[in-house]
Amino acid sequence: MDNDKSNIRALLQRYKEGKCSREELERLHKALSNNSDDVDKALWESLLQEVDTTKLNDQKFEVLYQKISSKTRIKPQAQKVKRLISFWAAAAVLIICSFGLYLYNETLQKSTLDTPQNTKLDDVMPGSNKAVLKTADGSIIVLNEAQDGIIMGDEITYTNGAEVEQVTETRDEMEVLYELSTPNSGTYRVTLNDGSIVWLNAASKLIYPSKFSSHERKVRIEGEAYFEIQKDPRRPFKVTSGDQTVEVLGTTFNINAYPDERVVRTTLVEGKVKVGQNGAFSSSVYLHPGQQSILKQGSEISVKEVHLMAQVGWREGLFYFDETALADAMLQISRWYDIEIRYEGDVSQTYFYGQISRSKSLKNVLNILEEGNVRFRLAKEKTKNVLTVLSAQ
Repeated sequence: MDNDKSNIRALLQRYKEGKCSREELERLHKALSNNSDDVDKALWESLLQEVDTTKLNDQKFEVLYQKISSKTRIKPQAQKVKRLISFWAAAAVLIICSFGLYLYNETLQKSTLDTPQNTKLDDVMPGSNKAVLKTADGSIIVLNEAQDGIIMGDEITYTNGAEVEQVTETRDEMEVLYELSTPNSGTYRVTLNDGSIVWLNAASKLIYPSKFSSHERKVRIEGEAYFEIQKDPRRPFKVTSGDQTVEVLGTTFNINAYPDERVVRTTLVEGKVKVGQNGAFSSSVYLHPGQQSILKQGSEISVKEVHLMAQVGWREGLFYFDETALADAMLQISRWYDIEIRYEGDVSQTYFYGQISRSKSLKNVLNILEEGNVRFRLAKEKTKNVLTVLSAQ
């Protein structure tokens, strides 16, 4: 019997060191299955220790250990024979399962490495003043986050008068193009050469000249921007976005033209604008304050009345919801907090009403939105922040 015990101990040691062959594992299983009191409790404890210390420390081991441990806890009225059977049955199950994991160790390790590891994320701070300026020669200038905008003139300055450094513009050239862009969670503004002001929302881009020509003022927008245009009857102001062009003399309006939404929304706040469609349809409409034109790819322009604050609330530092669908609200949050949105389970359609300050942290915003029968899970996946929308049930 001592020889059997010695052989089992030797096999357990090789198993612990990860050196057991398939044949040795089968012998170990057979030896444990055929023995009763000949193998003392120390062997069982060694086996359990192996589960904790081996390289095969997958979470499945812990689950298996808990199941086996619960099966080996014998009630006081149970007979001794049942205790012995449970003991060795548990040992056999553990060896067999460990054997399978041992054979597929490399596959499991690779799978673990390839699977993104999520960690809980407590909160995300709101966006702020962030933008880069691309000059005519291709230089990229990261603009000062302590400032909220730049002013185009004989020199390019911040709104406080400080000069923007590293700009090497050729002053004699007309219509030198600049590109002002904001990242996710960024916002900035630019005062153009004619005095017009453009505010960029997150993940947006404005392409504009350093000086406008004598017959027109033309810019291009991608993303979302709020315009306050100086009147100049001699030079109409034109904004191109996607497949449309907005033409104005002097007015205030908002354009939402994010490429991933495949729709361009133009909302008039003051004045009057003409919204023209480029391409095959070549249609156009005139907007009055409180109206919004909608241009979808492959369709003609449509017009509807809208709640202005729901469209331009971002300019006032607000998330303003007026029967705003969950998906639309998540798009706004995604860009402002630079976070990826995912959906899990059967998430019902939800609409939001009211306003929330964009200066709040994401957690505070989510706490408010959860009153609308929806839940969220916030996590960090490698270098990416992820917000998962969950069913409220």
